[in-house]
Order: sequence, then C-alpha cells, then structure tokens
Amino acid sequence: MYEVDFLPVENDQQDGGKSGDAIALKFTVDTTQQPVVVVIDGGLTDIGDDLVQHIRRYYRTDVVDLIISTHPDADHLNGLAAVVEQLEVRELMIHQPRLHVRDVSNFSNLEALDNLIALARRQGVTLTEPFAGETRFDGQLHVLGPTKEYYEELLREQLAEARAGAVVGSPQRKWMQQLSRMLDQALTHLPVETLTDEGETSARNNSSVITLITVDQERMLFTGDAGMPALESAASRYEALVGPFYSVPLTFFQAPHHGSKRNVGPTILNQIFGTADAPHHRGCASFISSAKAAPKHPSPKVVNALRRRGCGVWATEGNSLLHTNVARPGWSSAPEFPTLAEDDDD
Repeated sequence: MYEVDFLPVENDQQDGGKSGDAIALKFTVDTTQQPVVVVIDGGLTDIGDDLVQHIRRYYRTDVVDLIISTHPDADHLNGLAAVVEQLEVRELMIHQPRLHVRDVSNFSNLEALDNLIALARRQGVTLTEPFAGETRFDGQLHVLGPTKEYYEELLREQLAEARAGAVVGSPQRKWMQQLSRMLDQALTHLPVETLTDEGETSARNNSSVITLITVDQERMLFTGDAGMPALESAASRYEALVGPFYSVPLTFFQAPHHGSKRNVGPTILNQIFGTADAPHHRGCASFISSAKAAPKHPSPKVVNALRRRGCGVWATEGNSLLHTNVARPGWSSAPEFPTLAEDDDD
C-alpha cells in the first residue's frame, strides 16, 4: 500500500521562486507490514501547516517517521519547521553545511536552516545527513545521491559563488504567458524534440537529495532540484543496485526543479526512460511541482520529452496530486498534461 501526495506550493510574491516542493508519503514496509510516513521537503513557510493538516486528515497519524530535506532553498525547506513543531518526527535527514566547512556566512537561507536544525534537536528528533548509500525501512528507501564528496565539492562551489557575488543561472526575463494560454497551444501530435543537453543548474540544486522508494513493485524516484550531473550519478547507482532501467524501469518520477529544461536533457532521459522510439516502460507517472504563478514551469520541452518516452505527466498548478494504489474517498483522476508547442525560451 502506498500514497504519494504532492501538495501545491504557490508564491505570487516577488520574493524568489514561484514554485516549491511539499511531498508526503505513506507506505507499508514489507518486512513488518507496518505503515510509515515520510515527508520530502515542506515548501515555503505557510505550506508547513498544510502538510501537517494533510498528514493528520489523510494518513490519520501525528507521527512522521522520516523527513528528507533535499536542499535548503526556502521553497523546499522553510515549511518543514511546522512539521517538526506540530508532529512527532522521528528522524530528520538534512545536510548540515557547518559540519563540512568553516565559513558559511554567505550561505543562502542559513538562518532558516539553523533554526530548523535547532528546533529538531529541542524536539528530540534524530538528525542525520542524507548521503548516497543511506537506507531506511529495510532498504525500501535508498538515497542515491549526492555522495558526501560530491556534496562537499558543490558546497564549496556555491559558497565561492556567493562570496564573489556571482549570479547563478540566466538573468531574470519576463514571465512567459500564463499556463492557461500555454495550454491553448496544445498540439495533437508530438513535435520534433528541441530539448538539449546544454542546460545548466546551480551547484546548490545539484546538491539535492535524490531518493528511491520501492513498494508494491513500484520504483519511485524523487529528485528535488537536481540537475543532469547529479541525475547521471544517481542513475548509475540505481543500475548498480537495482539493475538496468530497461529491465527494471521506474514507475514514478518526480521531474526535477519544477519541470525546468535546465535540469534534464535527452541523454539522461534516454538512460532512465529509453528513447522515444523504444521507451523502457509505457505507463510511468511523472509528477511536477509547478505553481500557477510560474508559467515557465513546467517547460513544454520537458513535458513533451517525458511523454515521448512513455510517461504520463501531471503538474500541481494549484492542486494536490495523488499517486496511490488504494482508494481515497472524494478524490478523482486528474487530467494529464497534453502535448505542448515547444516555444518556451526559459
């Protein structure tokens, strides 16, 4: 039994990212036949209360067995304080930069990170760091990345960028058309692929925790804001642990960084899902955490690339999404994203 919930994270203020991740899971551990609850990221501050209410209402518990903080951006981390404060959290997996470098004075969102770690200590929560090779629940949850060495390399890189005042990524551009207008460009056929391997994301995003959860023959991959180098490393670890993707394919995939075209390209998608002509598995579900206020997310190029490779694609866009093999009264099927015109210039 499993339930995977993606809660909507919407930020219509001009104070950073528009989208965010807030994911809750409940699944049964095979060896004990006991349910466990996992939270992966908590969105912005006000999303934390939504997560708490969701867990109490639908999972009928006040216990969270494990929280994974993929990386410390505000749209992923800040809502976790409410979960730690209001629920009984048994373990928090979170990278602690102060354990790896001396000077973290330029580390973005450091106050919120320090406060969350201090709160967890006061609440008696077990604190660990999520590096590749960590497992929980008798191996049903496996951290595929980053390794400790890769994390420390990326940490030094992002601190150097901060000290130099570097701006990571492309300059801010005008917001694209709203999602409703984008959907008006839905096509009846998949166009020629325009997604490339040239996209780059920040060192901070590449430090995101990548997590594999296996339950009831489902293999589910959660990616945070990871980019192509991080995904390639995690994919190699998956194949070493589980087997080749073509013989043991994913059945669920979180498209990273809210569906940005800077985080995936044809090469890594071909490894994970197969080519458009020969996908490994038709029927993989791909969820995207993307806000209505962020019309650049998800990129049509990413939506179409996943669809070409046999994936159904859904995005939050102000609504909760549920992936489950049990009935939940009052919930109905959400429409898949259609094929879109690949004219975004993100």
